[in-house]
Amino acid sequence: MELILERIPVPSHPGPPQMTAVEPRFREFEVPLPAELRAFGASVRATATGPAQAPAVIVLGGISGNRFVGRGRDGGAGWWRGLVGAGGAIDPERHLVIGIDFAADATGAAAPSTTDQARVLIAVLDTLGLAQAEAVVGASYGGMVGLALAEIAPERVRKLVVISAGAEPHAAATAGRELQRRVVALGIAGGQGEQALAIARGMAMMSYRTSDEFAARFTGGIDGCCPRTASQPGAYLRARGDDFVSVMSPERFLSLSASIDRHRVDASRIRTPALLIGAESDQLVPADQMRTLAASLAGPAELHLLPCLYGHDMFLKEAETVGRLVAPFLDA
Repeated sequence: MELILERIPVPSHPGPPQMTAVEPRFREFEVPLPAELRAFGASVRATATGPAQAPAVIVLGGISGNRFVGRGRDGGAGWWRGLVGAGGAIDPERHLVIGIDFAADATGAAAPSTTDQARVLIAVLDTLGLAQAEAVVGASYGGMVGLALAEIAPERVRKLVVISAGAEPHAAATAGRELQRRVVALGIAGGQGEQALAIARGMAMMSYRTSDEFAARFTGGIDGCCPRTASQPGAYLRARGDDFVSVMSPERFLSLSASIDRHRVDASRIRTPALLIGAESDQLVPADQMRTLAASLAGPAELHLLPCLYGHDMFLKEAETVGRLVAPFLDA
């Protein structure tokens, strides 16, 4: 495979741009953060996959989502399989697919707002020399960030796809996340931060998924008298927690989890055409919250509420179904 030496401009740094060897149609680059966001690091990493002149689509997921959305770290598929990829609704053959790592406080002491993350997106577009993104496609936390961008800089995005995200966090979801953060903070204080993070992730999974899914997959109860015996669903949650620890530090989790609960936008100020998709079974962002958002947006909004066994994780588990709604909206 031929390698291309590509100039990645970094406007806020002095000196000549760096030359980076990359595969064709794939770029990984550093984006300096604006001065007012330096509490969350000097820069973030981002990727751009596809023809440079194609319509730019920024793709964002939950707080564990990263820059490898369309192409994995190892060169394989990215994390949003079924939606992003060859032949998908978001196709690197037809779109310039942009992914980012969210900005966060590495110490866990401060949380960025979703407006702060929107300013990061502006910095990404500036680094790429793009005046506007064709669309932001965001699910969960990414949907919140997309809404924030459309509120503060409507000229930078032409369309919005918001999946399972509202104008503000639901009170019950906030309560659950606060308990998770307390567990992680106690774990850090006791030198068991990663174990605490794994437990918190298990708690979160109970709100991501539905009781119907657990009933269909597992048998309840434990065998034996030991209170620490792992049940079938408990073993599943432990495994998901261990996986999460491999991609998230306890401190970064504190910062980004709290960022979700800082989210607020005034939907009446958002005029960007929007496609809204939610799951009827979502416990974190209930269907009524999606209806309220659709009714409050100042611009045209199309709302789809889908039946789904997987609750909030619909955007990952039913990605092809989501893609059948996203594709015509992007192509219109």
